[in-house]
Amino acid sequence: MLGPFENPVDPFPAGEARTPAAGPLRFLRDELRPLRPVVAAAVTVTVACAAVEVWLIGYAGQLVDTLAAGSPDTLRAEHGAELLAVAVVVLLIRPLISLVRETLDDITFRANARPITRWRAHRYVSRQSVGWFRDDLAGRIATWVRDGGEAASTAAYSVLHTLVFVVAYIAGSVWVMSAIDVRLLVPLGGWIVAYGFLMWWAVPRYRRASERLQDAESALTGLLVDSYANVDTLALLGDGATRVADDRRVFAAARRAHLDLQRVEVTINSGMMALGSALLVGLVGYGIVLWHSGSGPLGLVAAALALSFRITAMAEWLLDAVSSLFGSVGALTRALRTVAQPLAVPDKPGATPLRVRGGAIRFSGVSHRYRADRDAGGGTRALDGLDLDIAAGERVGVVGRSGAGKSTLVGLLLRFHDATCGTIRIDGADIAAVTQESLRGQVSMVAQEATLLHRSIRENIAGASPGDDTRIWAALRRASADAFVSTLTDADGRTGLDAHVGERGVRLSGGQRQRIALARAFHRDAPILVLDEATSALDSEAEAAIHETLGEVMRGRTVIAIAHRLSTIAHLDRIVVLDAGRIVEQGTHAELVRRGGLYAELWSRQSGGFLGTGTQPTTGTAPTTGTQPTTGARATTGTQPTTGTAPGAGVTTWSEASG
Repeated sequence: MLGPFENPVDPFPAGEARTPAAGPLRFLRDELRPLRPVVAAAVTVTVACAAVEVWLIGYAGQLVDTLAAGSPDTLRAEHGAELLAVAVVVLLIRPLISLVRETLDDITFRANARPITRWRAHRYVSRQSVGWFRDDLAGRIATWVRDGGEAASTAAYSVLHTLVFVVAYIAGSVWVMSAIDVRLLVPLGGWIVAYGFLMWWAVPRYRRASERLQDAESALTGLLVDSYANVDTLALLGDGATRVADDRRVFAAARRAHLDLQRVEVTINSGMMALGSALLVGLVGYGIVLWHSGSGPLGLVAAALALSFRITAMAEWLLDAVSSLFGSVGALTRALRTVAQPLAVPDKPGATPLRVRGGAIRFSGVSHRYRADRDAGGGTRALDGLDLDIAAGERVGVVGRSGAGKSTLVGLLLRFHDATCGTIRIDGADIAAVTQESLRGQVSMVAQEATLLHRSIRENIAGASPGDDTRIWAALRRASADAFVSTLTDADGRTGLDAHVGERGVRLSGGQRQRIALARAFHRDAPILVLDEATSALDSEAEAAIHETLGEVMRGRTVIAIAHRLSTIAHLDRIVVLDAGRIVEQGTHAELVRRGGLYAELWSRQSGGFLGTGTQPTTGTAPTTGTQPTTGARATTGTQPTTGTAPGAGVTTWSEASG
């Protein structure tokens, strides 16, 4: 029966979400625009419902007078039809109007307003850059998207369901009282003034306390998400007593904020009880005085008694609704500070899809300083005037100390951030002028830390529209992952490609996650390939097998390979050495080693291909014979090549299939 009321609009509209309004009123007006016909119908029915309720109380007073003045013998003959009509109103029309009102408010409006606002907020926030998300906690952002939609629907619902009804009811009550005896407006008017004063005092305090509670609850949610998502890291950090003390402070702040809100609520409720008692005495007492003096009928006392109880209940409901409204507006205002932020990295108006012909990449005068450094008024540049040309199909390794700018270079290429200055072009097209979706669709990336979605293997490799499983299995075979995937079973009994991998892929080992990430890159088959220490989490046997495949995958593609283990990039066409955001050297492995610069120093510091720490040998000097490789290294124990040694000696390379 209620089915036709459920879907007045599509709560999940397709298309790109616009920037939300930063103010709560504009936000509600814009986001709930599709529901305007529903709102108009709901207001109309609500006013009708309130009118029926007020009419019934007025009629109850008339009925008392009728019964007091008439005779039981003549009641049916004189008032039978009237009483029957009233019974029809009470038994049929009143419940029907109430049903329509509740259906419009709770099903047609509220059940659609909340998902509409949440969906649009989610769609917009999802377009924010990776860098924007790194400046905040994921749990906090998720809280504001979820609670912002809840606050928006609650605010609108409070107006629609409660405020309209109560205001219409009180206005009708004033009319009924004045129609009976205008002098009854004296106690009612005094009560309205006192009620308005209580609202003036209470509502702002409630709003501020609600905002503080929202902030505290958001911080608590961020703590919980961060703690549970990184439970393994916390276990390794130890120092449980300090961590417990820090957690306790966050929980205590949430408790204090909740106590402050409850104190305001207790004051409001106590004040409402006092006002209700005053209204009861004022209306009923004054009605009795009028009846006793012969100025008012007995029904006046009955109507005054019923109205005083009803108005008191309505007023408390109204105050709760107003408090909830302002609390919701406060929560929505706080949520919009996050949700309605302008896109940190927007597509330019008229941005076109990127068309890659060969995959040539050019960095021209690219400098970048992260926002935290800019806001602090200092900080070094992650990249400083970088110029780099990568030919189509060229395989380039990027090396340097930590903080040299390697990750920033890749992040800017993918437009996780926009460069502070300079341009980046792919096949002559400025990446700032193309759509980000098309840009990232032309790049396959395998990061050092392969983080997976808590979804199926199929979705982690091929996305939401996986298509042919044959291609997925082919990618898994090339990544040496088909054997373990075929045996996977999750907690819900799903197997193989359907098995879910857990939050961030925790049900898989580090090596298994890395192989899935490699399979994703193979499946995408993009013309540009970015490798960020892509095989670092693999064991020697799996790495050797994948090296063969990587060489094949690299052929005909533009490759940028970031490496800490220099042996994995020594065979590439060119190696670019970064230091303090600038290119200090570039050339082949052999050329750079012979040159005796920073690359040669880094090479000489390595044992088995890892950058060492601590006091290192002088540039060009090989480590002492017999030095053991760093944990996890694959190089044979023994002397590393001295400066000038060709890459073939002591260097792990990909197969000849790599070209």
